[in-house]
Amino acid sequence: MSKIYILGHENPDVDSIVSGYLLEKYLSMKGMNTEFIIPDEEIDLETINICLKYGLDAQKYQKPLSKGFNQYILVDHNDREVNGEIIAIFDHHPSFKENKIKHYYNKRISSTTCLICQNNEDMFSDDDLKLAFVAAMVDTASFHSTKGRKIDNEWIKKICNQREINYDEIYQSGLMLTNLNNLNLAALHGLKKYHIDDIVMEASYIQIADVNQNVIDNMLDYLKDYRNKKKLTCFVFIVHDMVKFASKVYILFHNNIKIKNYKTYASRGDQIIPDLLKLIKKHDIL
Repeated sequence: MSKIYILGHENPDVDSIVSGYLLEKYLSMKGMNTEFIIPDEEIDLETINICLKYGLDAQKYQKPLSKGFNQYILVDHNDREVNGEIIAIFDHHPSFKENKIKHYYNKRISSTTCLICQNNEDMFSDDDLKLAFVAAMVDTASFHSTKGRKIDNEWIKKICNQREINYDEIYQSGLMLTNLNNLNLAALHGLKKYHIDDIVMEASYIQIADVNQNVIDNMLDYLKDYRNKKKLTCFVFIVHDMVKFASKVYILFHNNIKIKNYKTYASRGDQIIPDLLKLIKKHDIL
């Protein structure tokens, strides 16, 4: 039986890594020959540390993609160029392209770990489920994000009660503040790439408790140069205020910056990027 490789998205976050780990474990128990790998040479240090805190060494999965023709399963994303065949997708992000993959599991849910584990709890240990819950917390800012669904949070509380898992501890772990010691590095925190029709953009975010505009301006200066060097349609920089649980979005175009404020912790995939696409199409901003 040939091996099937499981891939999370580029610049993987906690949900991407934990989903890959859990799906490999689940499919292996079902008799499939799968291997989760992370082709990225570097992983965000905060992501590494939170995975380690809950017993998962993300770095041991770092391995270059094989140059041969292979079969792949994508987790936590739904669009990727690979030298081979994508046979399945497990994701919770909106898809902006028509997808003809036969085994395509994409639903509105708080995290990919929720998608994998809900109704399959008996397949996983307490430690595995704790990892899944932490990933969901991190992905939704402990369910303060508009992406987080109340029903998923109630599911986590229910299983925590059944398995005697400390819900308050994983809730606090989900409120990850971005390290601002290196502003250039922080400016690209959580970087994701989008290529939709003729629009090529990248987006990053920070989560902070003290919104210092001078610090933000310094990061924006760095991102202007970054956008120009990468020749992007725009760069989307999101500042999440973790005291007010509100979001401010800076959209860097070639000659100007547009700003959009959200009174809630706005989801990048569910809210911010779709809003931006509507803005670009409505005003023909390119």
